[in-house]
Amino acid sequence: MAQLNANLPYTACYIRDKYIKKDGVGITFGYIFGVKSMLNRPLHFHFLSNMGAIFWNIPISAFCHKDDFDLISENETTRLQTLQTWDCQSNNIAVTTFAFLQNKRVDVHGRDKKWRSGTYVCTIDDYEGDLNELNVGYSNDPDSKCYQFIRLDDGNFTAQPNNLLRWHNADYIIPYDKNNPPRLSVYKDQLQSEDIDRSYGNSPYYFYNHDQKS
Repeated sequence: MAQLNANLPYTACYIRDKYIKKDGVGITFGYIFGVKSMLNRPLHFHFLSNMGAIFWNIPISAFCHKDDFDLISENETTRLQTLQTWDCQSNNIAVTTFAFLQNKRVDVHGRDKKWRSGTYVCTIDDYEGDLNELNVGYSNDPDSKCYQFIRLDDGNFTAQPNNLLRWHNADYIIPYDKNNPPRLSVYKDQLQSEDIDRSYGNSPYYFYNHDQKS
């Protein structure tokens, strides 16, 4: 059975009233507290509002964390595609907050070719489920990507794969030139142990010290 939902670090923010009220204008305060992964769909977030209502399966484009957020585009599809460039690869999902990345600054290269900066919140990853399930997704494919959930300085949230991010860590990172990013190769060869010499391990007396004289 797929694990569709996962907890998120509860995150104070606003939901745009356009998503929750007829002819809604403005924003409503609350907390994002969960996320859902559905194959070939954007991430779906769960939100508890300050009026006591929960709103389920809401796209990342519905949220902001300050009232003067950058709308990015009047077209909601364009706004969503800018804030999340990669659809879900499975119906199974896991969330981790990596201590090494916690509160780190990061630059995001969007679909619109613009750089935006923000702060790491957590990592959302989807995965292949029970081996008895039909694997209809591609979360175990070499091109599989996780989502780094980031609080942007412009008032938005974004969920982006690693290949669109430039991290900052004053301890040892000298960030590359935004105008000349490096061309990197990702190691994709599958590691295995099938070709090693098994003659010793396959001995029928492997655990019985048969080479020792009694």
